[in-house]
Amino acid sequence: MHLTPPKSRVAVLLAALALFLLALPSAASARPFETGISGIGDYNPLSFERTRDAGAHWVRLVVDWQSIAPAQPPASWDPTNPADPNYRNWSYLDTGVTEAVRHGLNPLLLVDGAPKWAQRCVSPIGQTTEMCDPDPAALGAFATAAARRYSGLFAGLPRVQYWEGLNEPNYTGFFFPQFNTEFKALSPYLYRALLNSFYDAVNAVDPSNIVLGGGLGPTEKKGVNIGPMRFTRELLCMKGTTDPKPIKGCEGGVRLDAIDVHSYSTGGPTHEGRPNDVQAGDLGKMQTLLKAADKAGHIQGQFKRTQLWVTEFAWDSNPPDPRGLPMKILTQWTAEALHEAWANGVTHFFWYLLRDQPMTGEESVVQSGLYFRGPDLVADQPKEVLVTFRFPFVAFAKKPQGKKVPGGLEYWGRTPSSGPGTVVLEAFRGGSWKRLARVKADKVGIFRGMLKSTYGRGKKGAVRAVFESHTSVPFPMKRVGDFRHPPFG
Repeated sequence: MHLTPPKSRVAVLLAALALFLLALPSAASARPFETGISGIGDYNPLSFERTRDAGAHWVRLVVDWQSIAPAQPPASWDPTNPADPNYRNWSYLDTGVTEAVRHGLNPLLLVDGAPKWAQRCVSPIGQTTEMCDPDPAALGAFATAAARRYSGLFAGLPRVQYWEGLNEPNYTGFFFPQFNTEFKALSPYLYRALLNSFYDAVNAVDPSNIVLGGGLGPTEKKGVNIGPMRFTRELLCMKGTTDPKPIKGCEGGVRLDAIDVHSYSTGGPTHEGRPNDVQAGDLGKMQTLLKAADKAGHIQGQFKRTQLWVTEFAWDSNPPDPRGLPMKILTQWTAEALHEAWANGVTHFFWYLLRDQPMTGEESVVQSGLYFRGPDLVADQPKEVLVTFRFPFVAFAKKPQGKKVPGGLEYWGRTPSSGPGTVVLEAFRGGSWKRLARVKADKVGIFRGMLKSTYGRGKKGAVRAVFESHTSVPFPMKRVGDFRHPPFG
């Protein structure tokens, strides 16, 4: 038995104590960062079980206004009453909300898809769009019915607190018109009236309800889509790109509690788009704009600081999409994307698709699911990226920069439970995994810090995190780097 000499033992203990103190989470890190799934497929109990097993606390469900509302409004009916017999097809949504809550998930209900009679224009021939200038009053009436149905006081159905008004209203494919006849932006102003009507209706049912605005598509396309930065500036009566300022004389305000952006990337997790885009590397721009609008008093909501959500994000995987990302890159980019979102103040981050869409001939499909699609739901198989989404972890080797910055290993992660506890960091060396440090996750599951370890200065190797029975995907201590790659093959 080898006995460490007393002086050496003290030195080892002091070094270990310093490492432990360095690894303790800071109070500033204890801010919300929760994950969810958009697009879980059929409302089968197994889908909700797998969503929860993915470490998610949220699920985004669509309230299809067009399919629930009557095909034609009758002469006499009450569109604010969820029990009005002219409404149809509530049962499918009832199942989704009930199963979500039963599985410990928070439902976010997205109201979308206006019926024809609630649209105030007709899309031009050859223009495919989901809705054309919907009537704010009609949207408000339907939102009232939906909020009453899921108030917790109707027919034994669960309460839903979180609501979103429309999907990607900055994209022609979802909302028309985007521009006026002089090609000046029109949709932000139409959407402002819709969002305010939606907010008022949902909050009249229960003032504690939370409303998301936006659900904005990530990129600008001249004459077709308005970039999310420009759309949000005009929605909030702001101007300026790098230093946003309020527009004088812009009356009224926008009522919302959070802005939602679908920050899909045409490259990697740090990829920046054009000035009006909000891709994965652009989230800081949107935070700057929201902070300025809050300061100017242009947002009327329940939070002192308007929240930033991402309710759609993903890349296709290869396999099964031959043009998707190889799994090794996908797992690393996904971990980095979650870290980037957290670092830029995103409070909620949703992955798009629980399972791959079916591949049918030449039809364009999305293969970004956390599960490979099988012959049926039970036969689906998990992808490695599921492990990363459940337990994201990154570790970057930092080179010394003079005496004051000695370098080491910078790390960040979130526990699968989104709760506190001890995380063990391990390094692969000498043919096996060896413990580097024990670190503490804060009350929302975030653990981060810098290890003053010589291991982090090497060029090769990998580090992983272990929490209870969960082990993260090993991280190679350096970024893959950015290169152009569309999110969906």
